[in-house]
Amino acid sequence: MPKIEIPLKDFLPLAKMDSTENLEALLESLKAELDGLYEKTVKIELNDTNRPDLWTAEGIARGLRCWNTGAEPHLNCMSAPAVHIDVHEDLKEIRPYIAAFTCEGWTVDDDGLESLITAQEKIASSFGKERKTAAIGFYPLDGISFPVSYSVTSPETAFQPLGEEVEMTLTEILQKTEAGVKYAGLVRDFKKYPILRDSSGKILSFPPVLNSHTTGRVVSGDSRLFCEVTGTDWHTVNLTATILACNLEDRGAVINPVEIRYTDRKATVTPVIYRDTLTASLNEISKLVGTSAMELNLEALLSKMDYREIEVTGDSVTAVMPPYRRDGIHPRDLIEDVVIAIGLNNIEPILPSEYTVGSSAPVENLARSVKSLLVGAGCEEIMRPVLTSFEKISTLTRTPVPPIRISNPMTAEYGVVSSTLLPALLEVESSSGHAAFPHRLFTVGEVLCRTNSALCRTVVNLAVSTGDADFGAVHSILGIICHLRGLELSLKAIDDSRFIPGRSASIMINGKDVGILGEFHPGVLEAWGITVPVAGFELSLESLKV
Repeated sequence: MPKIEIPLKDFLPLAKMDSTENLEALLESLKAELDGLYEKTVKIELNDTNRPDLWTAEGIARGLRCWNTGAEPHLNCMSAPAVHIDVHEDLKEIRPYIAAFTCEGWTVDDDGLESLITAQEKIASSFGKERKTAAIGFYPLDGISFPVSYSVTSPETAFQPLGEEVEMTLTEILQKTEAGVKYAGLVRDFKKYPILRDSSGKILSFPPVLNSHTTGRVVSGDSRLFCEVTGTDWHTVNLTATILACNLEDRGAVINPVEIRYTDRKATVTPVIYRDTLTASLNEISKLVGTSAMELNLEALLSKMDYREIEVTGDSVTAVMPPYRRDGIHPRDLIEDVVIAIGLNNIEPILPSEYTVGSSAPVENLARSVKSLLVGAGCEEIMRPVLTSFEKISTLTRTPVPPIRISNPMTAEYGVVSSTLLPALLEVESSSGHAAFPHRLFTVGEVLCRTNSALCRTVVNLAVSTGDADFGAVHSILGIICHLRGLELSLKAIDDSRFIPGRSASIMINGKDVGILGEFHPGVLEAWGITVPVAGFELSLESLKV
């Protein structure tokens, strides 16, 4: 879980607190824990990975202020954008998205600069997937002339990177600087690299790696800033910019929007002021809280959680979440915030009226038996999330049937429900080239499948893969399982876009088609960055029942 350390002389004024008294209890409202309280600093551990706004000093302070005094306005005073950024179409396959804003009216001090750097690294490393989906850059605004150009350039383009004494080409930056070596994998496979320039041609940065030392170095005393966020995920980029804008506004800065002009899509104005609206039934609130919702002051409770435009009408309550939050996707999310605002310790517990004896589900017993056999065959288990991306299933793995999309995903990285487990194995294999071969991996998990009636069903599948091995190697593992469980195994030739033609087959157990087995196509392996042959199979776990 994310941890942040904040100087008390910066944190207490931001939170409008006189002391750290009751801080530990107050942090519970933010799903946070006091990890350490020292003479000059406080260390806080966050337990909610859906709230990147809380991974900063300003976010924690804002949450405590709202808890004590109610909701605050955010980004309500922004004027129309006076400047813009032009986005080049060649970035589409490299790093296509950018959000930005300028700010003035707050003078950067040492604590504020440290907070900017901490927020930049914490959000980009965790929420931004190590700068892949979002990376952040801050710049002194006075040295920048608009419009800014976000485009591509040759790897031999040179500028003086931040913290270095001489100019380097982009290739040298990736090879010789600490940040370049760390983040080289995000860009080095492309023929051209992203670059950010102002209208005079001055290089601002090499996203997502390093700023320019001459135009991208913020120091104490700067009072006008330019902030940009680039990345591969539209949602992550824009939410990150909104969070940072709210943070700087909390410090007294005036936020000015920037228009982003794309060649292949409608222009957007950032930071985006999100207005996610949630509605919950009063009956549902009463049921979950254990107290009649009519007896609760829902307006006051939701205001403590920084909700706006709260309306209690008829049998429901509707409220708008603050613009820096996009974690509300269900009425239960609003109800959860009501419960947090009441205080978990203030809810009277009710003992169960009935007592039952628990036991594991039959499918879990089956999974445990099969896992034991696979471990005995030299396989190692991996565990991956049920949610994944469309790209991993359809684009990289070439799965014939598209997965079920989520209508309102938090991020494209988790935008679909897994319809197959094989991409999860390939993803692990793609990052395991350093480990001794052969690799024998397996996973057991739920997948969501389409049926002939256009409905969906959830089934539990088993998938196995072998790295640096062929059809026969993975077939032998399946044969061991079936033999030890007393099942009749046969194969039936079938073509599948994921596998090499002539090297794939349907799995038949006791005469029923229950899965597929084959050697992965070289195109699939190349897409995943795998350099050795890989074979695998996937079948319904229920088919192994005896």
